Amino acid sequence: MKTLLSLSLLALPFFAAQANAEPVTLATQTQPATTAVKTIVPITAKTKEQALAQAQVIANTADADLAEFRIDLLSFASDTKQVIALGHELKKILGNKPMIATIRTKNEGGQLEISDVDYGKTYQAYLKNPFMDWLDVEMFRDQKVVSEIVQKAHQKKVLIVMSNHDFQKTPSQDEIEKRLLKQDQMGADILKIAVMPKSKQDVFTLMNATLKVSQQTTKPLLTMSMGQLGTISRVATANMGGSYSFGMIGQASAPGQIDVTKLKQILQTVQPTNP
Repeated sequence: MKTLLSLSLLALPFFAAQANAEPVTLATQTQPATTAVKTIVPITAKTKEQALAQAQVIANTADADLAEFRIDLLSFASDTKQVIALGHELKKILGNKPMIATIRTKNEGGQLEISDVDYGKTYQAYLKNPFMDWLDVEMFRDQKVVSEIVQKAHQKKVLIVMSNHDFQKTPSQDEIEKRLLKQDQMGADILKIAVMPKSKQDVFTLMNATLKVSQQTTKPLLTMSMGQLGTISRVATANMGGSYSFGMIGQASAPGQIDVTKLKQILQTVQPTNP
């Protein structure tokens, strides 16, 4: 992990060197100044005790703005009653910090293998008495199931993070934009995509797509290029139309995450100043 100063400064030659390379074409439209990028820290525990301890650390960490409860990482992820009970305990510990509930399925790089029908039933059970403020819903699950989850969540005043993850590659800029805008059409409140870069150009592809979509929707964006190569995207999002960035305390939930305190400091350094 590079120091705060070196990572901040390295961003400049990265952009400068790539700006003259083909086929990079950064969007040139002026993006209105936005509010500060918020940080999200995942709860990556396998046991109840570990989850409660991690939630307490997040609650006590000023630089962590939100928590993500990675349900699929639990040893009892398939036990809906246990998950719901734990979820309410976590929410109580986190207090005013919003919590995202996430089942990251094996289809998208997670740990839980689950059918579309069971995915829908599980989320519907969670939403009977919601313990989460936001709910992560994978956009490529059965469309009827997704629609029903979105409708129920909104009835319960729960925000939807519509998500898509590609751990193998970075789709084209056009495809990334289409997926994010499709999430908007599907009723998402926060639009999310995470992709794996094979080159520096791939990182620019993700960032260009983020900027373009931010100019076409008022919905917050949560986009990232994963791995060490994509780490810069977690910082550059502050200048490219993004609203959130994942950081970590202890164990990362995805490759390329930065310690949340360092991440917050860098974001505050590069964040555009409101006029």
